[in-house]
Amino acid sequence: MRSEEALLRLRDFIESCGDEKVRHSFYLEFNRRLLVLQLVEKYCPPGGVIADLGAQPFIISGALSLMGYEVVAYDYEPKAYVNIAKAFGVKVVKCDLERDSLGMQDGSVDCVVLSEVIEHINPYYVNRVLAEVNRVLKPVGKLIVMTPNIASLFRRAKLLLGRQPQYRLHVHEYTKGELESLLLLNGFRLVESFYSDVCDLAFVDAPRKEDYLELRNYRKLLKVALRKATKTNILRALAYPIVKVAPSLRMLIVVVAEKESDARFRGVRPVERW
Repeated sequence: MRSEEALLRLRDFIESCGDEKVRHSFYLEFNRRLLVLQLVEKYCPPGGVIADLGAQPFIISGALSLMGYEVVAYDYEPKAYVNIAKAFGVKVVKCDLERDSLGMQDGSVDCVVLSEVIEHINPYYVNRVLAEVNRVLKPVGKLIVMTPNIASLFRRAKLLLGRQPQYRLHVHEYTKGELESLLLLNGFRLVESFYSDVCDLAFVDAPRKEDYLELRNYRKLLKVALRKATKTNILRALAYPIVKVAPSLRMLIVVVAEKESDARFRGVRPVERW
């Protein structure tokens, strides 16, 4: 099953699960999750083993399972949405990424997904997490990372206004160069690295939930802004031409990396305190 078909197949189950938060997330983040699935489809062999880290609410995990992958989903608190994972044959492991092992054999995984997760990991432990990812990946196995861009247009605007630009639940947000350097230092080779506009298009107040599925170009964004002229929609419509010509101002960083060498972790690496 192809990526978009798999993601849409989850919709009926999500609609019937009775949780408004996860229903809203399914539509709002549809195109971001679709991008993850498309990258897995592009870089990972059919039927391969995928480790989805920080996987709740298991929408990506479920879609990957429908695509024919063997999926192991890890999360710190999986209980709330474990029914979604189980409905689509996903193995779920309760795991604190900062402290626990992934519990898989060395070189046993074809692809690891870190979709909007690395920004929740304390920088003091991020090298440990990446070393563990490196350990379980097969030689030339792929790591797919998506994370908010701390240097995006709206983050910069908040800082100029004297407001904290980082989302309140994030521990550390990255620039693209910073993330690339972090992966290179932990035994990875960069395969593809870019700023995506999927969040700049989709993070709006859509009149209908189905509108989120179609927000893939500026024309659709303008249509939504004209139909529902909220402050958010107007700002998104005004900002998009800027981020279109200046990709470094977009909201989302995407990096695909390949395991190049073993990065064995030997305790917490020294951190400069001054």
